[in-house]
Amino acid sequence: MRHPFAAEWRKAAEKELQTLLRKETFEYVPNASANTRNSLPLKWVPKYKFDADGFLDQFKMRLCARGDLQETEDDTYAAILAA
Repeated sequence: MRHPFAAEWRKAAEKELQTLLRKETFEYVPNASANTRNSLPLKWVPKYKFDADGFLDQFKMRLCARGDLQETEDDTYAAILAA
């Protein structure tokens, strides 16, 4: 990464990953066995956080699973109100 804040982004990603592992949110699967299981692709989402005065306060990284690619047996839908 050649971003000027590469070290900060790396720290934020490591913090997010350690938090998810501590909470046992997911199970780590090595690449060799990823093809035999139904695993979802992941995506890192970076975000700048600013303080009340508009100065850069912190870096946040979120690890998001592509839930739209998850296969389910039931049809799921979101009920919306058509006004």
